[in-house]
Amino acid sequence: MVKFFKNRGNSSIFHDKPRPVWQSAFGYCFGVVVILTAGMWILRDTTPIHFVAPSIEDMDRPRGEMATRQELDNVYWRVTIRTTSVKLKEICTSEPYHLITHKNIRQDGVMMPQSYIFLCTPIDGIQSILNARAVAPQRPEFSVRCSETYGNTTKEVVRSYPFSLKYVSSQTFESSTRVVRDAEEACTWLHALDIVESIWD
Repeated sequence: MVKFFKNRGNSSIFHDKPRPVWQSAFGYCFGVVVILTAGMWILRDTTPIHFVAPSIEDMDRPRGEMATRQELDNVYWRVTIRTTSVKLKEICTSEPYHLITHKNIRQDGVMMPQSYIFLCTPIDGIQSILNARAVAPQRPEFSVRCSETYGNTTKEVVRSYPFSLKYVSSQTFESSTRVVRDAEEACTWLHALDIVESIWD
């Protein structure tokens, strides 16, 4: 006579008992932390960033180059730019600078070539930008006499406004336009653009 035994589910002595929910949750969270840590390690910026104090001799250095779309889309290049911004924030808290550009940044032993402007005091949340240029109307409505300082040199410069400031955000890396209608803001941006273009002399 043949007897059939009904399978009673997971009754094998070799089968593990179901784990408690907290163990499964802990294992899941641990895995996520490991993956995020590995991702941050892979995307970490290993480029040494050194600050070079502004001086009037910066006008003899090359004008800023426009960052290419290939650079703007490169995740490692973006990390370097963000790391540069963090470094410059530290500089601004310890030194009396108002404006820093690519002429003051050495990355991995080489001066930064891309057009870059960093303001120690942000304007409406804008602190650092790339590829900046001013587009003025044919007949600007106003002019202002600006007292501008760079390095150890101070001078007065007449600036015209309003104008459109076109730039690439160093946070989102997207193009943007800002219409500058304030006299003090016009002084700040146009002074910065002259430094980047090596024509403030």
